[in-house]
Amino acid sequence: MKQEHTYIETSIWYKDEIADPDQIIAEFFSAAGLDANRKIIRNLLFAANSTKMYNKDTPGDLLFHMRLFESLINAAYLINGEKRKSPLEIPNYDLFNPNLFRGWGRDTTDWEFIPHSLSLKEYVNPYVVFKRFFKFKELPKWKSDLQEILSYALGKDSLFEAGSYIDCLSIYLHMTKLIEAAHLIDVREIYHIGGMMKHRIK
Repeated sequence: MKQEHTYIETSIWYKDEIADPDQIIAEFFSAAGLDANRKIIRNLLFAANSTKMYNKDTPGDLLFHMRLFESLINAAYLINGEKRKSPLEIPNYDLFNPNLFRGWGRDTTDWEFIPHSLSLKEYVNPYVVFKRFFKFKELPKWKSDLQEILSYALGKDSLFEAGSYIDCLSIYLHMTKLIEAAHLIDVREIYHIGGMMKHRIK
């Protein structure tokens, strides 16, 4: 029998109760945009696999981002339990409509908002990504692997030298897909942050 877990029991950095997972997604992207979050994941994994410490931000900044990543994973876990499907039907001729993928950023190009790793099926229905994310690893395993990755990113030893069996390429792909899928949900379905209306393209 498959063991059930709760996001609170498995919490490492983010220990707050979540009343509205959609608002967690909105707040995640208000702290840093899609492209910035993709780069943070890439730099984190690069540092964990090298003998050089993570030096793109201060350790405190990285811990802040790890808290945000865990909050996003927790929100995705709750949403996945709801077995949601996209409320939109997107015809092929409308796939590159900016209203389907473009977030807020005056000096940001469309390219930075386009999901680079999603399949067409995942782009049309981003909730598929959440299901595949937790099929790849259960919630506690995601948390423990990310905690181990962080410890090596902030140290001088590498995961490889330590004999770790964490598949960082798969971690990068699934985390990137998770961020991109959440971004699409944020753009298409979440219209406010804490009661304040978000920007919309006209």
